[in-house]
Amino acid sequence: MRHRELCRWSLLPALGLLALLGACGSPPPPAEPSKPAASAPSETTPAAAVPASPEQGGPRNWQVPGSSAPLSLRESASAGSKLLATYEAETILDNLGCQPGDAGVWCDVQQLGGGPRGFVPAGSLKPAVSPDGSVARGSDDSALRAGQGDFDARGSVPCAQQPGQPMGSCPFAVARAGGGYATVLITRPEGGTRAIYFRMGRAIGADSSEADASGPFTLKREADLNLIRVGKERYEIPDAVVLGG
Repeated sequence: MRHRELCRWSLLPALGLLALLGACGSPPPPAEPSKPAASAPSETTPAAAVPASPEQGGPRNWQVPGSSAPLSLRESASAGSKLLATYEAETILDNLGCQPGDAGVWCDVQQLGGGPRGFVPAGSLKPAVSPDGSVARGSDDSALRAGQGDFDARGSVPCAQQPGQPMGSCPFAVARAGGGYATVLITRPEGGTRAIYFRMGRAIGADSSEADASGPFTLKREADLNLIRVGKERYEIPDAVVLGG
Protein backbone atom coordinates (compact mmCIF):
# COMPACT_ATOMS: atom_id res chain seq x y z
CA MET A 1 0.00 0.00 0.00
CA ARG A 2 1.43 3.40 -0.97
CA HIS A 3 0.37 5.01 2.29
CA ARG A 4 2.60 2.58 4.17
CA GLU A 5 5.65 3.19 2.03
CA LEU A 6 8.76 4.76 3.47
CA CYS A 7 9.29 8.11 1.76
CA ARG A 8 12.31 10.16 0.96
CA TRP A 9 12.23 13.79 -0.12
CA SER A 10 14.21 15.50 -2.88
CA LEU A 11 15.84 18.92 -2.50
CA LEU A 12 13.58 20.16 0.27
CA PRO A 13 15.48 22.76 2.31
CA ALA A 14 15.58 22.48 6.03
CA LEU A 15 12.56 24.70 6.67
CA GLY A 16 9.59 22.82 7.36
CA LEU A 17 6.79 22.13 5.02
CA LEU A 18 3.81 20.90 6.96
CA ALA A 19 2.20 17.54 6.53
CA LEU A 20 1.39 16.17 3.11
CA LEU A 21 0.04 13.86 1.78
CA GLY A 22 -2.22 10.89 2.02
CA ALA A 23 -0.55 8.98 -0.82
CA CYS A 24 2.97 9.05 0.55
CA GLY A 25 2.92 9.90 4.22
CA SER A 26 4.17 13.15 5.69
CA PRO A 27 7.07 15.38 4.68
CA PRO A 28 10.03 15.44 7.03
CA PRO A 29 9.39 17.58 10.13
CA PRO A 30 10.77 21.13 10.23
CA ALA A 31 14.51 21.15 10.70
CA GLU A 32 15.21 22.41 14.17
CA PRO A 33 18.96 22.11 14.61
CA SER A 34 20.24 23.80 17.70
CA LYS A 35 20.86 27.37 16.74
CA PRO A 36 24.42 28.54 17.15
CA ALA A 37 24.90 30.32 20.41
CA ALA A 38 24.32 34.03 19.99
CA SER A 39 25.93 36.80 21.94
CA ALA A 40 24.05 37.91 25.03
CA PRO A 41 21.14 40.16 24.02
CA SER A 42 21.71 43.83 24.56
CA GLU A 43 19.42 45.37 27.20
CA THR A 44 19.15 48.46 25.02
CA THR A 45 17.81 46.60 21.94
CA PRO A 46 14.06 47.30 21.66
CA ALA A 47 11.89 44.29 20.85
CA ALA A 48 10.29 46.25 18.00
CA ALA A 49 13.67 46.37 16.23
CA VAL A 50 13.70 42.58 15.78
CA PRO A 51 11.99 41.56 12.49
CA ALA A 52 9.16 39.06 12.81
CA SER A 53 9.49 35.43 11.78
CA PRO A 54 6.95 33.94 9.31
CA GLU A 55 5.17 32.31 12.26
CA GLN A 56 4.73 35.82 13.69
CA GLY A 57 3.46 37.23 10.40
CA GLY A 58 6.85 38.29 9.05
CA PRO A 59 8.14 37.78 5.49
CA ARG A 60 8.87 34.20 4.47
CA ASN A 61 11.97 35.27 2.56
CA TRP A 62 14.67 37.90 2.61
CA GLN A 63 16.64 39.27 -0.31
CA VAL A 64 20.16 40.69 -0.39
CA PRO A 65 19.70 44.20 -1.85
CA GLY A 66 20.92 44.71 -5.39
CA SER A 67 23.46 47.37 -4.48
CA SER A 68 25.05 45.32 -1.70
CA ALA A 69 28.56 43.96 -1.56
CA PRO A 70 28.71 40.19 -0.94
CA LEU A 71 27.02 39.42 2.38
CA SER A 72 28.80 37.17 4.89
CA LEU A 73 26.93 34.28 6.52
CA ARG A 74 28.25 33.71 10.05
CA GLU A 75 28.02 30.69 12.33
CA SER A 76 26.53 32.76 15.15
CA ALA A 77 25.12 36.25 15.62
CA SER A 78 28.52 37.92 15.72
CA ALA A 79 30.83 39.44 13.12
CA GLY A 80 33.69 37.59 14.77
CA SER A 81 32.23 34.10 14.37
CA LYS A 82 33.16 31.58 11.69
CA LEU A 83 32.42 32.52 8.06
CA LEU A 84 30.17 29.89 6.46
CA ALA A 85 29.40 31.41 3.03
CA THR A 86 28.91 34.66 1.15
CA TYR A 87 25.81 35.75 -0.74
CA GLU A 88 25.78 37.91 -3.85
CA ALA A 89 23.25 40.70 -4.42
CA GLU A 90 19.69 39.53 -5.18
CA THR A 91 20.17 36.18 -3.40
CA ILE A 92 16.91 34.93 -1.86
CA LEU A 93 17.08 33.61 1.71
CA ASP A 94 14.62 31.85 3.99
CA ASN A 95 13.57 33.83 7.08
CA LEU A 96 14.17 31.49 10.03
CA GLY A 97 13.83 34.18 12.71
CA CYS A 98 15.84 37.13 14.02
CA GLN A 99 17.33 38.00 17.40
CA PRO A 100 19.55 40.54 19.14
CA GLY A 101 23.22 39.74 18.80
CA ASP A 102 26.65 41.31 18.60
CA ALA A 103 26.29 45.03 17.78
CA GLY A 104 22.68 44.82 16.62
CA VAL A 105 20.02 42.43 15.35
CA TRP A 106 20.92 39.32 13.35
CA CYS A 107 18.71 37.02 11.29
CA ASP A 108 18.89 33.24 11.07
CA VAL A 109 18.79 32.39 7.34
CA GLN A 110 19.32 29.70 4.71
CA GLN A 111 19.49 30.18 0.95
CA LEU A 112 16.27 29.31 -0.88
CA GLY A 113 16.67 25.74 -2.11
CA GLY A 114 19.16 24.68 0.55
CA GLY A 115 22.67 25.39 1.78
CA PRO A 116 24.39 26.21 5.07
CA ARG A 117 22.33 27.84 7.79
CA GLY A 118 23.67 30.76 9.78
CA PHE A 119 23.32 34.45 10.69
CA VAL A 120 23.52 37.76 8.83
CA PRO A 121 22.89 41.33 10.07
CA ALA A 122 19.21 42.25 9.81
CA GLY A 123 20.12 45.65 8.36
CA SER A 124 21.64 43.93 5.32
CA LEU A 125 18.32 42.38 4.24
CA LYS A 126 15.03 43.45 2.72
CA PRO A 127 11.76 41.49 2.32
CA ALA A 128 11.84 39.46 -0.90
CA VAL A 129 9.23 40.28 -3.55
CA SER A 130 7.62 37.17 -5.01
CA PRO A 131 6.98 36.56 -8.74
CA ASP A 132 3.37 37.70 -8.28
CA GLY A 133 4.59 41.07 -6.99
CA SER A 134 3.72 40.44 -3.34
CA VAL A 135 5.79 39.97 -0.20
CA ALA A 136 4.70 36.57 1.10
CA ARG A 137 4.09 36.72 4.85
CA GLY A 138 3.07 34.14 7.42
CA SER A 139 3.59 30.39 7.37
CA ASP A 140 3.29 28.33 4.18
CA ASP A 141 0.25 26.08 4.65
CA SER A 142 0.03 24.74 1.08
CA ALA A 143 1.28 21.22 1.93
CA LEU A 144 -1.10 20.98 4.88
CA ARG A 145 -4.06 22.06 2.76
CA ALA A 146 -3.13 19.65 -0.03
CA GLY A 147 -3.01 16.84 2.50
CA GLN A 148 -6.52 17.82 3.63
CA GLY A 149 -7.83 17.94 0.06
CA ASP A 150 -8.35 21.73 0.27
CA PHE A 151 -7.36 22.91 -3.24
CA ASP A 152 -7.61 26.23 -5.07
CA ALA A 153 -7.76 24.87 -8.63
CA ARG A 154 -7.83 21.69 -10.69
CA GLY A 155 -6.92 20.88 -14.27
CA SER A 156 -4.45 18.82 -16.28
CA VAL A 157 -0.79 19.14 -17.24
CA PRO A 158 1.37 17.37 -19.84
CA CYS A 159 3.13 14.34 -18.39
CA ALA A 160 5.01 11.16 -19.29
CA GLN A 161 6.05 8.30 -17.05
CA GLN A 162 8.76 6.56 -19.10
CA PRO A 163 11.75 7.72 -21.23
CA GLY A 164 10.79 8.28 -24.85
CA GLN A 165 7.10 8.09 -24.09
CA PRO A 166 4.96 10.76 -25.80
CA MET A 167 3.57 13.36 -23.45
CA GLY A 168 0.06 12.60 -22.29
CA SER A 169 -2.16 14.39 -19.81
CA CYS A 170 -2.32 14.05 -16.03
CA PRO A 171 -4.94 15.57 -13.72
CA PHE A 172 -3.64 17.95 -11.06
CA ALA A 173 -4.93 19.86 -8.05
CA VAL A 174 -3.07 22.81 -6.52
CA ALA A 175 -3.11 24.36 -3.06
CA ARG A 176 -1.62 27.87 -3.07
CA ALA A 177 -0.28 29.88 -0.16
CA GLY A 178 0.49 33.12 -2.02
CA GLY A 179 3.81 34.55 -3.12
CA GLY A 180 4.56 31.62 -5.44
CA TYR A 181 4.22 29.05 -2.65
CA ALA A 182 2.16 26.05 -3.73
CA THR A 183 1.83 22.28 -3.59
CA VAL A 184 0.81 20.67 -6.90
CA LEU A 185 -0.62 17.17 -6.55
CA ILE A 186 -0.55 15.21 -9.83
CA THR A 187 -2.46 11.96 -10.39
CA ARG A 188 -0.32 9.54 -12.40
CA PRO A 189 -1.79 7.40 -15.21
CA GLU A 190 -0.99 4.10 -13.54
CA GLY A 191 -2.40 5.27 -10.21
CA GLY A 192 -0.92 7.03 -7.25
CA THR A 193 0.11 10.65 -7.04
CA ARG A 194 3.18 12.84 -7.26
CA ALA A 195 3.44 16.02 -5.19
CA ILE A 196 5.64 18.85 -6.45
CA TYR A 197 6.53 21.76 -4.18
CA PHE A 198 6.99 25.39 -5.23
CA ARG A 199 8.43 28.27 -3.24
CA MET A 200 8.77 31.82 -4.56
CA GLY A 201 7.48 30.43 -7.87
CA ARG A 202 10.35 27.93 -8.10
CA ALA A 203 9.93 24.15 -8.10
CA ILE A 204 12.20 22.97 -5.30
CA GLY A 205 11.37 19.29 -4.83
CA ALA A 206 8.92 16.40 -4.99
CA ASP A 207 7.79 13.55 -2.82
CA SER A 208 9.27 10.15 -3.61
CA SER A 209 9.11 6.71 -2.06
CA GLU A 210 11.42 3.74 -1.74
CA ALA A 211 8.94 1.61 -3.67
CA ASP A 212 8.78 3.77 -6.79
CA ALA A 213 12.56 4.36 -6.92
CA SER A 214 11.91 7.78 -8.39
CA GLY A 215 15.41 9.08 -8.91
CA PRO A 216 16.66 12.67 -8.84
CA PHE A 217 14.57 15.80 -9.15
CA THR A 218 15.57 18.30 -11.84
CA LEU A 219 14.06 21.54 -13.13
CA LYS A 220 14.50 23.39 -16.40
CA ARG A 221 12.78 26.67 -17.18
CA GLU A 222 11.46 27.63 -20.62
CA ALA A 223 9.66 30.98 -20.64
CA ASP A 224 6.74 30.53 -18.20
CA LEU A 225 6.95 26.72 -18.22
CA ASN A 226 8.53 24.50 -15.55
CA LEU A 227 9.96 21.33 -17.15
CA ILE A 228 10.30 18.93 -14.24
CA ARG A 229 11.81 15.47 -14.05
CA VAL A 230 11.43 13.11 -11.11
CA GLY A 231 13.55 10.17 -12.16
CA LYS A 232 11.92 8.86 -15.37
CA GLU A 233 8.77 10.94 -14.94
CA ARG A 234 8.30 14.24 -16.79
CA TYR A 235 5.89 17.05 -16.04
CA GLU A 236 5.28 20.45 -17.65
CA ILE A 237 3.74 22.89 -15.19
CA PRO A 238 2.94 26.47 -16.28
CA ASP A 239 3.56 29.35 -13.88
CA ALA A 240 -0.18 30.08 -13.94
CA VAL A 241 -0.85 26.81 -12.08
CA VAL A 242 1.35 28.03 -9.22
CA LEU A 243 0.59 31.77 -9.24
CA GLY A 244 -3.05 31.65 -10.29
CA GLY A 245 -4.72 34.03 -12.71
